[in-house]
Amino acid sequence: MTQAIILTTQRTGSTFLVTCLESHPDICCLGELLAGSRLFHVPEVVYRFRYGTKAYRFLRSGAWYPTRMLRRYLDEGRLGSMELGLRPVMAFKAMYNQIRPPWTMNFLRGRKDLRILHLRRDNLLKTYVSNQLLTVKRDKAWKPHTTTPVAAVSMQIEAAGALAFMRKAVAEYEAHERLFEDHARLALSYETMIDGVGLEAGVARDVCRFLGVAEHPMQSKLVKMNPERLQDMVTNYDELASAVAQSEFAAMLD
Repeated sequence: MTQAIILTTQRTGSTFLVTCLESHPDICCLGELLAGSRLFHVPEVVYRFRYGTKAYRFLRSGAWYPTRMLRRYLDEGRLGSMELGLRPVMAFKAMYNQIRPPWTMNFLRGRKDLRILHLRRDNLLKTYVSNQLLTVKRDKAWKPHTTTPVAAVSMQIEAAGALAFMRKAVAEYEAHERLFEDHARLALSYETMIDGVGLEAGVARDVCRFLGVAEHPMQSKLVKMNPERLQDMVTNYDELASAVAQSEFAAMLD
């Protein structure tokens, strides 16, 4: 059995990747296992609030004891009282901040057979803007992902915050490459990974080979929420662009 982790940060297309992998008959791939995943129904009154949803999943799933949760899922195919069953590939997604506690980090680094799908979004400015747009409610509710088109939203973006985020993101990616340098790793990029409703053919082939499963079409029902252009998401785009153009991230502007 192969065990794998999608290692990433927010707004990189990671949920799209999770749902694509889950569409493969030989892969069991959960979302943010260390935050309670998405297997538990969240009452509507709670789901309207981002942090309420996170707290509900965290407490309900037993994610407060991460090493036990990881062992039960990876080795036994269980989550809490739920029997998920074992497949040839058992995978899950984790954000950098979720594996930061030393007991979690030591556990993952100690499992040398754990394969790393290291996912990033090359345009870090769009990553930051997408992160900020999460705070804007759509259809009167918090909506991190959708399977149906939603109205576009926009907001003002502070240049200093964007630049600080992008520099931190570069450092975090490089740091986690070093932390897991003894593990088999496959680098993936948001910009080259997605082809309409599924994984780009070459990427799908590389992922299947990396995980040791037969090639199989992998698709997701998720649709893109935000426009492609930064100008359609940022109300003070000219101000933001003026500051970013003078930085090492100038190429990330529209």
